[in-house]
Amino acid sequence: MTDSLTQTKQDTAASPEARRGRTLAQARLAAILDRLNQGGSVSVAEIARDFAVSDMTVRRDLAELEAQGLLERVHGGAVSLQHGPLTVIDDVEPVFEARRRLNSEAKARIAEAAARLVAGDQTLALDLGTTVLAGARALMAAEPVPGRRIFTNSLRVAQLAAAAALQTYVPGGLVHPSEMSVTGQSAIEDFSRYYFDAALIGASGLTPDGVFDYSPEESAMKSVYFQRASRRILMLDSSKFRRISTVRVADLARISVLVTDAAPPPELAQALEAAEVAILIA
Repeated sequence: MTDSLTQTKQDTAASPEARRGRTLAQARLAAILDRLNQGGSVSVAEIARDFAVSDMTVRRDLAELEAQGLLERVHGGAVSLQHGPLTVIDDVEPVFEARRRLNSEAKARIAEAAARLVAGDQTLALDLGTTVLAGARALMAAEPVPGRRIFTNSLRVAQLAAAAALQTYVPGGLVHPSEMSVTGQSAIEDFSRYYFDAALIGASGLTPDGVFDYSPEESAMKSVYFQRASRRILMLDSSKFRRISTVRVADLARISVLVTDAAPPPELAQALEAAEVAILIA
């Protein structure tokens, strides 16, 4: 009670400018927590831009929230604080367009970085998902590679690649309209005949136990990419750290490079290091 009374007196005595500054700061802190609840991560640059404040101000905000035990700071931003048992994400995958809008700026940076990693590769496998689709767009915008071949079970990616006049291969199988994906045993058998220089792979979660995704059918195709590619490049924004879903696709040792937008939290970072996974922060 005494603390509240003291704060009330201080607020009353403060100038209008100081009170307005505190109100804006409180709104900013609330917005940061709201974004963490929605997407699992925030970046310093995005908060600074949206609230017209300096990066230093945002870092002070994040430090204050971390001191209250409400988040965990990472390189370039913060992630949700998740202690104790991991919670399974909803079994029903969010619709494609909703996922595409979520963390779109981070996904664009991840896409550009991943495209640079495979710039000289001729035989590429591209998985499903909004981040991989962004990677496909970045690849098509880059310097053409003579003789490049694209293998994908994403009809969205296939459309982009074919429009760029690349040799484009899709497997036979069942088409899922919402994801515009091709899955099924025949699709798995089709692509299991090939080897790829590199694969760009998406997922819904990453923990020390491995890579996770929603759909058993789509996860089976991801497993093919992990098994048949010389380099397995996992494209994952930091909101998916320490999150699990319906299917465990692969263990960490199957990942060659993790391309993400923020440093993984300590426990996950240690597990990735032990599995000899290279980490590229876009």
